[in-house]
Amino acid sequence: MRIQVILVAILTGLSVCASPLPEKADLLASNTVVAQYEGIQHHPCRHRTTLCPDRCDHAATLAHFRVLRNEHYKKNGEYGDEKIGEGDTAVVEVRKDTPGQDAAVADFISRLKPGDIVRFTVNHYYVQEHQAFFPVRPVVRIEAIDVPQDPVQERKQ
Repeated sequence: MRIQVILVAILTGLSVCASPLPEKADLLASNTVVAQYEGIQHHPCRHRTTLCPDRCDHAATLAHFRVLRNEHYKKNGEYGDEKIGEGDTAVVEVRKDTPGQDAAVADFISRLKPGDIVRFTVNHYYVQEHQAFFPVRPVVRIEAIDVPQDPVQERKQ
């Protein structure tokens, strides 16, 4: 099984609302998937810079989702994330200060229970802020959905 990691570059300090995308942000790819929530994992700082561990902001809280199907994929050119496939694991950073991601996304994910089914769209941007260029992958839409207990049985009917 392949793991599709959807992490974001964090350049802002801690805040309770989402920071907007920088003015120069090119959309490289977009994936809309239906996935099953598996839970939250905390990934601690790996102590790789002189700012670690108390001022680096390297620790991450990640929500793990098992992808059931990809409903829409678009890649705008040569670069950008590949299509997230069935059975892949999508990992979403659940910080409230993710550039381009509404703080409500983190709140929504915090209320999910393992096994819940959701539909979400994650966009892959390549942004420029001052002299820095970096990728950003915000979840731009997420919603709970009802899925039949046995999707295979539903298709046979």
